[in-house]
Amino acid sequence: MHLISVQKEAVQDFTQTRWDTYRTNLQRWLHLQGESKEIAETFKHCVDINFDNIPEDAGFHATCYRRFIDKKRLVAAEKRVKQTPGEPGAADTDSVSTLSTSETPRKKLRSRTGLPVASAGHVLPVLCIICKKVDKYINVGGKRQKDTLSQATSLSAGLLQEAAEMKEDFSILLHIKDKDCVALEVRYHKTCYRDYTRFLSKTASKAEEENEPAFDASYKIFCERVIRQRLIVNHEVLKMNQLRRMFLNTVKKHEDLDASNYR
Repeated sequence: MHLISVQKEAVQDFTQTRWDTYRTNLQRWLHLQGESKEIAETFKHCVDINFDNIPEDAGFHATCYRRFIDKKRLVAAEKRVKQTPGEPGAADTDSVSTLSTSETPRKKLRSRTGLPVASAGHVLPVLCIICKKVDKYINVGGKRQKDTLSQATSLSAGLLQEAAEMKEDFSILLHIKDKDCVALEVRYHKTCYRDYTRFLSKTASKAEEENEPAFDASYKIFCERVIRQRLIVNHEVLKMNQLRRMFLNTVKKHEDLDASNYR
């Protein structure tokens, strides 16, 4: 619902009344045109989310909220649609059902962190999608340095989506699941990304070690013919690159395998 560039304004929690109002207006904007329609398309899944099931970190900027539910803007947008029949979005807005607001609004909600809501257009705001902050400082060599934000360069933001799925982290999945993270301009601190996805790297390394062929037979032949016979008995002097090439050739000859990645 982030319609304009608001970065320093505090994120507020939804009450039930505000959540229902937001859903009602979101449903209306889906049938209209303009920047609010684009935002409504991004968050149209919220129409089916009841107040008791909203994400823990759902929130809004007061300025953005007021602009999104502005009755004058809605009426003007509806008039424009009626004046241009046949264009996409010229749907009957009178059929929009009014969501029930009979329940007593809750004055206080559980503590929540700032939600990385979409900014103008189809992109996320300039903050870390993991820690939900813009600035982060780290110690490097005893010195305090700023960890700058990095922008996703792949559709799934590297290992981020996979890690979020395994952790069932819906505060992240809500925004990147099955979406183009490059187009969304997903950002994160390098240290946040490293810590968040570290367990996947460890799992991959362990799997590689378990699946890596040991080349035991070739190694025994290499030790006998090269190490013992040529180096120890014949006192030959061979360089490391020569020894490595001999070992690779031995593996290829006796096991017909490529050991070029063997360490």
